[in-house]
Amino acid sequence: MLSIQKSINFSGTSSVEVNGESKPFAYFNANIGADGKHNVNYSIQNEELYKANKDVFKADRAEFEDTVDSYSVE
Repeated sequence: MLSIQKSINFSGTSSVEVNGESKPFAYFNANIGADGKHNVNYSIQNEELYKANKDVFKADRAEFEDTVDSYSVE
């Protein structure tokens, strides 16, 4: 028997400009299930840039989480 669940996915990238080039250093992912429950994760891909730009990361993470929180499953 087939069982299908609906979910909504979000993804985002936190990046900074280094020598005129955009460099990603963190990735965000979120899933909202049909029941409305949220699952939000992030992954640091460049530890050096992350440590040097924690304020950017925190602002981006807050914006990402606010975006996910504001979405309602219908």
